[in-house]
Amino acid sequence: MTAVRVLIVFFALTLVGLLSGSSIAGTPVPVISEVSGTIHGGEARVHFNLQNAFTPEMVEALKSGIEITFKTTVEVDRVYRNWFNRAMGKVEYTRSVRYEALSGVYRLHRNDGDELLPDVLGALERMTRFEVVVPVTGDVEKGKPYRARVRAKLDKVGLSEPLRSIFFFSSLWDVETDWARGDLKTP
Repeated sequence: MTAVRVLIVFFALTLVGLLSGSSIAGTPVPVISEVSGTIHGGEARVHFNLQNAFTPEMVEALKSGIEITFKTTVEVDRVYRNWFNRAMGKVEYTRSVRYEALSGVYRLHRNDGDELLPDVLGALERMTRFEVVVPVTGDVEKGKPYRARVRAKLDKVGLSEPLRSIFFFSSLWDVETDWARGDLKTP
């Protein structure tokens, strides 16, 4: 009897692996794009977009009321030629969205406050366009090169325990970008 159970579990896991593998093949890779901004007066304003972050399964989960959170790291460096760059500032920024069924709106939560959005397209657009203020240390010299580096990752910690366990085995929920860079202008 135990051998039969082992075979059933093995075939079930194999089937799940085959089905999830076929849907992963066409999934676009999440990336940070259009990193740019300005730096002056003790702060850098960094603009960027997060592309391909929401799979269709994630959008459906969002519509069902599951909260989706991204943690974004933004670093600002002074760039030196033929030498090590100097770190000037770093911010970890959290942004999450959740559908509230009773009120029929999407609540977007950012570090700087909440916003209510009427539809899923507006919520997805606000989750993927960023303007982040990074406090910087040291003097900012006009005409010198400065660079922002940005990375984003889906935060699974905020999910409930059963969902975390399920999504641990699903690569559809492994959303993490590589570092992206962009130049910052001095006014």
